[in-house]
Amino acid sequence: MFRDNFNLAYKNIKERLSRSVLTLLGISIGIMAIISLMGIGEGMNVAVEGELSSLSDTIIVSVGEGFSIFSPNLDDTGEYLTERDINDLERIPGVKEVNTQLTGMASLSFNGDENTIMTTITGMEIETMNIQYGLEDLYRGSILENGDQSKILIGYDVAYEYFDNDIQIGSRVKINGKKFFVNGIFSKQGMGGVSTNDDLLLLTSRDFQKTTGESNIFIATVSVYDVTEVESMALEIERTINENHGEDDFASATSMSSILDSVQNIMGILQTVLIAIASIALVVASIGIMNTMLTSVMERTREIGIMKAIGGTNKDVMSIFIIEGLLLSLIGGASGIILGIIGSTGVAAALSNMGPGGGGMPLEPVITFTAIALGLSVSMIVGILSSIYPAWKAAKMSPIEAVRYE
Repeated sequence: MFRDNFNLAYKNIKERLSRSVLTLLGISIGIMAIISLMGIGEGMNVAVEGELSSLSDTIIVSVGEGFSIFSPNLDDTGEYLTERDINDLERIPGVKEVNTQLTGMASLSFNGDENTIMTTITGMEIETMNIQYGLEDLYRGSILENGDQSKILIGYDVAYEYFDNDIQIGSRVKINGKKFFVNGIFSKQGMGGVSTNDDLLLLTSRDFQKTTGESNIFIATVSVYDVTEVESMALEIERTINENHGEDDFASATSMSSILDSVQNIMGILQTVLIAIASIALVVASIGIMNTMLTSVMERTREIGIMKAIGGTNKDVMSIFIIEGLLLSLIGGASGIILGIIGSTGVAAALSNMGPGGGGMPLEPVITFTAIALGLSVSMIVGILSSIYPAWKAAKMSPIEAVRYE
């Protein structure tokens, strides 16, 4: 009996193909949006975890409120860590290595000493530089490496806004009269963040001290031996620095694992909100399915009457229309999943190439079995719920009145 009901439902879908396609298109769009967002969200989680998990033994120590992955180059407060702070950090049991970031003022010249500006420069150990910056942050060129000397990374505005002629990769500039070669140019950030790389001059700590003669320590990165103790170590580091300066909040120590947790929590909330918004399309689709089924009931009134007159039960009539709605939703859900996989791949490629020079974070969508199962389950539920009322209405028809219907 089920097979007969299935065949009748399938036959009705084929006979009204145009209307059926438009109906299932609605649910396809909703499922496509959900699958795409879930795939992109999972892909971002994997990408961020890949970027930060290798630094799970690292703690960022900075003056002020603390380091954030969303604003890694912190604003200069005019206060700095001291050599005593660094020495005390190195003596804490469990600390493997301490690297520092230096900051100060210097003159930058290009194409002659008459073209000179005063600006803030930053010096870092290569290890610290690799934590805060990557190739995806650059418009052109490459990040500094161990052994690089007299090389510098500059902000987008420094390269293209401050001088009559643009600074290019390999251009020679002077910092406090000392020659440097431009190794990389940061991507344009504009005014979207709290602080940007647009005015940044970045060089190694060794070159910084040779050039300025200063050693103002703005940030320190601490590596620990035991990753499981990183949070307690962060508290100990923060307490040590604050005691040295006689303040409760002079400096902050933030583990990279806690930053990763924060990022994933924020991304999870954002993904949930976006999926909830996308689900509105499914509500619209369910109304479309119900409307299609009610129209089908009206068009097939005489057929329903004949079926009941020759022995068809209310259950048989209901099952035909519920199967029809379920088929529409399943076909729509399956096509939505396929479109979602294709769409998420396209969106991921676009996000990976965002920014000047295509310098985005490498991103690949991750479509899990859970996402596919959820997509099919949701489409089935929508199809069944949207068909119950039309099926009930069809089943309650009087066979005599239905046969007389013209």
